[in-house]
Amino acid sequence: MLKKLINECLFTLQLVTEGPLLIKSGYATPHGSDMTPVLTYRNGQEQVYIPGTSLKGVFRSHIEKVIRSFNEEIVCLPYKKADRNLDEKDYLQVFCGNRFELRKKKEKETTIEDRQGAKYRIANQDLDPENPEEMNPTVYKDSCPACRLFGSTYFTGRISINDAYLSNLGERQRMTQFIETRDGVAIDRFTGGAATESGALFNLDVVQAGVTFETKIYLRNFEIWQLGALMLLIKDIEDGIIQIGSGKSRGLGKVKGKIESVTIQYLKPLVCNELKKEIWGLGKFMSQSESEDYGTIENDLLNLGIEVPGISEGIRWKQVFKDDNEHKSLSMLIEKAIAAFVEHIQNWPVPDRMKVQNLGLKKYGRDELQ
Repeated sequence: MLKKLINECLFTLQLVTEGPLLIKSGYATPHGSDMTPVLTYRNGQEQVYIPGTSLKGVFRSHIEKVIRSFNEEIVCLPYKKADRNLDEKDYLQVFCGNRFELRKKKEKETTIEDRQGAKYRIANQDLDPENPEEMNPTVYKDSCPACRLFGSTYFTGRISINDAYLSNLGERQRMTQFIETRDGVAIDRFTGGAATESGALFNLDVVQAGVTFETKIYLRNFEIWQLGALMLLIKDIEDGIIQIGSGKSRGLGKVKGKIESVTIQYLKPLVCNELKKEIWGLGKFMSQSESEDYGTIENDLLNLGIEVPGISEGIRWKQVFKDDNEHKSLSMLIEKAIAAFVEHIQNWPVPDRMKVQNLGLKKYGRDELQ
């Protein structure tokens, strides 16, 4: 089902720097500042930009924190491995991709250790890579909310974020007009004053305040709660809650977002009637058996309460949500979608197949791990 194109959400996001911004290039420079921003060559000149991967990482981290605040056990930590984390509570935080790897059938026996160094073999490996028609729905169903939306090592996420480029760079403007150099000094941890050792002084090139970047965000084959997670990101970016890049504790990375409209669209053969007052999520297009296989909500829809006229363009039927003097359809969409997201996350069950007991761990020469 996820290999088809069902529904889409897309919009353009503007990010305006409220203070200095630094997304480090990671490359050493023989001359110039110690820390420099990442650069790209575009429109015939070198310019700063915000990589889509950086934005995706920041957005995922923010959504993970929000989900964990409502329901701590249901979201994984991408950096956490199963090795030495076989305690029931610790294992629930192990990265979904790592847990799927342990469940995958292999020719060789898979072993794992606990915190005491004891070795166990995995007796129950229920994911068969030779049978993707059965494995793929199971992986999607068992993934945590963050992995379902942003992806893991086992499947592509629902969301795509483009690189954010300068939107106010004229033909005669140079990239250096948006850059300023700042000095810094390391702090002596004993005296609390400036360190006197060699190398304590450093400088950094940052993007100055008031610079506008622009990116496009695309969500495909979404469930309503995933649309709500995206609307929550929009709201928090507009409120300036999310910071980007390095030096956040030093006042860097403050940005504010702005969007003019959000477009929701479907392929016309899938839409029998014009959905003027509703948005249909993935589960609405699935049969009961498909919905059970993928773990989606049956009859997954969002009732808007107001009419938003549709537009027919080619093979797509689309609705454009925006706030104007007559209607506040964008604000209504954000409010109702966020409410649906919170409700769904609060009632999200932890799949039994993602718990440590499902592995059927057996200690070498001993009884099965309890």
